[in-house]
Amino acid sequence: MDFRQFRYFVTTAEELHFARAAERLGIAQPALSQQIKVLENQLGARLFYRAKRRIELTDTGAAFLEEARATLERAEKAVRVARDTARGEAGSIDIGIVGSVMYEPRFPHLLKNYRKAHPNVQLSLHEMPILAQIEAVQSQHLDIGIIREPIPPGMPEELELFTLSTQRLVAVLPLDHRLAIQDSVELAQLADDPFLAFLDPSGVGMGQALLDLCRHAGFEPKITQKVAEIATLISLVAAGFGVSLVADIVRHLQLPGVCYLPLADIEARSNLIVVQRRFERSATVRGLLEEIRGASPSSSPD
Repeated sequence: MDFRQFRYFVTTAEELHFARAAERLGIAQPALSQQIKVLENQLGARLFYRAKRRIELTDTGAAFLEEARATLERAEKAVRVARDTARGEAGSIDIGIVGSVMYEPRFPHLLKNYRKAHPNVQLSLHEMPILAQIEAVQSQHLDIGIIREPIPPGMPEELELFTLSTQRLVAVLPLDHRLAIQDSVELAQLADDPFLAFLDPSGVGMGQALLDLCRHAGFEPKITQKVAEIATLISLVAAGFGVSLVADIVRHLQLPGVCYLPLADIEARSNLIVVQRRFERSATVRGLLEEIRGASPSSSPD
């Protein structure tokens, strides 16, 4: 029994006329009649009552028609899904992110346009630490990762990177801070302040960037608390727990009680980096990566 027999039967049941059904199917009437007989023999039951000029479904035929139609619809859907997936128009993509990427205006806009253009592709975003993202992309638990530099040394050979965007780093201070009235701040002016930092491993991400910049400015920051999420860090700054450094795109997070000041003495920038498998097999994932590459310039405007 094959799908061709199912189509022959369903068409014949819809027409209730062998000649018209054969014409719709593009085959000879005797061949259609023979195929229906073969199907009946395989089922061990009659599907049609046959008269001289007309046919009718038996009770068995009526019951079989409902299932045969459902089977054909599922088979046709399977073919469509396979073809769409091969063209990169269906499937699912799991994306790891650091929280600040969602404040990069181009990225949410790109995702919105992609979802609109590819309604059969399911996008799932997972906010994860940098090292966990790298491991998950390597092990194929994630399809794409988006992390912040600095990146760990010795990246796996099967992964490759490209820059999504570059942002300036700015100081974030409580609104009642002694320096909040200034237009900019020298990092060394914050040497005696408590600092809030991101919960990044040594040598990785914004946690390391903060250490490097403070040391370059001549002091070791007094880190009093580490957090995992950008919104938590900004909220703690607003509550007076300390100061920190963040990418300037975080200015879009307009929480009351904080101010963002440019760094007057250091030209500090931070890159958002896309992590992908070097030889990505999924056409769906490759398609999204191409759109990210094409739509995202290497640096954000000043």
